Amino acid sequence: MLLDITPPLLCQKRFFRKQTYFLISYSDYFTRVATCDTKRFSFRTLKTFKEGASMDTPEHEINPYITKDRGELCITDAGYELLKELVTDTKSDVYAFTAKAPPKMIGAAMARLSRNQHDLRKTYLNEFAVDESEADNLIRRVVTAFGDDSVQQLVSISVVVENASNLLTKKLEWGRLLSYLEQSTRYIFFDKKRDGRYRYYIPDNLPDTLRSVYVMYMDKIFDSYSEMVRGLTEYIRKKSAHLEKNMGKAAWLAATRAQACDAIRPVLPASTTSTVGIVGSTQGFDNLIMRLHSEHLHECVATGQNILAEVKKIVPAFFERTDMPERGLTVSNYIKNTRALMRKTADWCLPRHLDTKIERVVLVDYWPIDELTLVPEMLFAESDLPIDIIQEKVSGWSTAEKESIFRYYIGERLNRRHKPGRALEKAHYEWQITGDYGTFRDLQRHRMVDQMEWQRLTPYYGYSTPHIVSEAGMEKIFASCFDQSEILFYMLLDAGLEEESQYATLLGHRMRYRFTENARAAFHIHELRTGPAGHQGYRAIVNEMHEKLSKVHPLIGEAMRFVNKDDDPELTRKASEMVTQSKLAKLARK
Repeated sequence: MLLDITPPLLCQKRFFRKQTYFLISYSDYFTRVATCDTKRFSFRTLKTFKEGASMDTPEHEINPYITKDRGELCITDAGYELLKELVTDTKSDVYAFTAKAPPKMIGAAMARLSRNQHDLRKTYLNEFAVDESEADNLIRRVVTAFGDDSVQQLVSISVVVENASNLLTKKLEWGRLLSYLEQSTRYIFFDKKRDGRYRYYIPDNLPDTLRSVYVMYMDKIFDSYSEMVRGLTEYIRKKSAHLEKNMGKAAWLAATRAQACDAIRPVLPASTTSTVGIVGSTQGFDNLIMRLHSEHLHECVATGQNILAEVKKIVPAFFERTDMPERGLTVSNYIKNTRALMRKTADWCLPRHLDTKIERVVLVDYWPIDELTLVPEMLFAESDLPIDIIQEKVSGWSTAEKESIFRYYIGERLNRRHKPGRALEKAHYEWQITGDYGTFRDLQRHRMVDQMEWQRLTPYYGYSTPHIVSEAGMEKIFASCFDQSEILFYMLLDAGLEEESQYATLLGHRMRYRFTENARAAFHIHELRTGPAGHQGYRAIVNEMHEKLSKVHPLIGEAMRFVNKDDDPELTRKASEMVTQSKLAKLARK
């Protein structure tokens, strides 16, 4: 039997029946001829797609937003009315989807874009405006069945993780494909209790006796933190009371509070909890969850499971593979097993810890040896010659000629947001840094770097006491926090809880980490992280990085003209707060 089926939305459903010959196929939304065994198939199956529709129902009544004219999709008046809510412009070549368009529907429509000749607005109205389940069906086919990961990049979601320890926050913020924001230890007092407890994480695998000891030491450290951060705030305000009038009260209060938080945050444990906001594509979240599932710490694994449960409530089709044994779980197991093997290998062939001289910033390696070899790279995009010919031509030029072209490429930079071109991405610098965990947390947020890796947190490399702490007479209580931390650390270590022992370390303990930055990324990192609002700890580290970079590549170092070398953190912090309050005042007057 031959069936001539014309309504376009009916054609979007494919029906598969065992031992039948029925198949509805479509191309450019034309229904082709389908054959079936009439004894085993009825038109009732098709009619159920649109409740109340019959085979005689006109197309525009089944989909009121689209009609067909000789193969061309045409938007109806009702379609344009709907589009006014969904897109910023119904006819322009450039438009944006509004907040009223569901993210998964946008993602599904864009997934059809590469193999569909129609205006995307027409595709949206034709395929997804009437039956939203089609979006899930398409995503499921493309992502789960065919593994087209690019479709996962088309939908963005936002997730919040509350009460995450500082260990967990660094695991959450490891990926490059997501954007993060967390509560700052530099602006917030962390001594306010919730349900009678300070804000710190307790590993759920601690034996009862060790758990009570863990809580006792954590409470002591937080008691000391509270006493110091409140006391130092008052000390700084008394010391700088004469500045209040010139700065303005709001800026003065904010600056003095931040200065106290900066000085005392080194005694906060790695177990300190905060809130992390994460925004990004479903692909980024998919990778995040698989990484968390590979971790040894139960906090990480449990958080990965919780994130998966929540995102499945929003766009389930994008996360069907994440915890499949043959898909996402194999990725997690691969990462976990490889890491465990390398840990055993390192334990076997390397000593665990050596008392060596600590150098804060080490330029391990850099490339190229001569920065003027970048000149051909700078000329390539504006030439029509192959790179080898350009290199041959440039090799015959004088040093002065090369330097001149180098400076032309940098151009006249008026502020730090004026970044030179991508030719500079060919130059690389590998850094090894030994600094406190608190400053690492700030620098680790730069995701446009390579090889961002860090070693386990330990008390092995000591700590530093801020000058203002000693000046205020708090050095003894400050040191007692590190003493208590070290006792708890070794208790956890002796109990066989090596990973969990990291919770006992403090933000002020030094650690070792490394990363590789290209020269273009260095413009951003060096000029941003030496700015007046920056923490003194990472400002000192990045200034030292810049000094060492400038010695090997003086032209590149010279071009970073907005690196701030002012060493007075008190003055720069107060100046920054004054600027902030001035901006807020201007906004209030509008």
